[in-house]
Amino acid sequence: MDALRIQICGTLAITLGELVVTEAQLGGRQGRRLWTYLVLNRARAIGRDELAGAVWGEEQPEAWDSALSALASRIRSGLRQIATVEPALDIERGIGRYALATPAVVFVDHERARAALHRAELAFRQLDMSRTWTEARVALQISVRGFLPGDDSPWVVGQRRPLADGAYRALELIAEADLRRNRPDDAGAEARQLVELDPVRESGYRTLMRALAARGDRAEAARVMEQCRAALRRLAALAPSPETERVYHEVTRA
Repeated sequence: MDALRIQICGTLAITLGELVVTEAQLGGRQGRRLWTYLVLNRARAIGRDELAGAVWGEEQPEAWDSALSALASRIRSGLRQIATVEPALDIERGIGRYALATPAVVFVDHERARAALHRAELAFRQLDMSRTWTEARVALQISVRGFLPGDDSPWVVGQRRPLADGAYRALELIAEADLRRNRPDDAGAEARQLVELDPVRESGYRTLMRALAARGDRAEAARVMEQCRAALRRLAALAPSPETERVYHEVTRA
């Protein structure tokens, strides 16, 4: 039997085989917030007041308790086509709290991204570059989808930072794995993406210089170092770290 799949990165979706519940079936902005908060915290029961804060923030309606019940009912209705086949999927209501119940086997993309990044880090420490690349690619593909785009609720914005950091780290691992597998062109392209994503973070420049040196293009590596110095000076009033200087001297002396 197909496993239940829950996607909360990018466009929201719940699928079971050919059955699909789309974002529109979960309600409007408040429904999306309620659903994603339940998914993120599915390991515990959540107090109604905490859920109301996640859904409305400081703009809670006076009748927020009944409004929350209506939102939960709307989501249950949207899930019905899947819950009929998989009754373990449910929004359980207790005294003063809600909890998301799921089958024992369920794929949640947000959880998969974190697990994949952890496995990529472990594989990297074990010098398994093939597994590093594969798991980091999974983490990257999920993380770059973003989280509730267009929603500026504080807790939503707070969720985006770890996803962005995870995407950056996954791309770092992919570039490093490609470099160690003697794929300097791929590593160089990925390192340039790192520099574009965060021109103040130096790891992208270091990987790019090493990739260029591996291709024999040390003159371009020297230009990358100048780019690094200029970006740090302009954007952060900083100089490159000793580690970056060390990599620069290593690749230009080689």
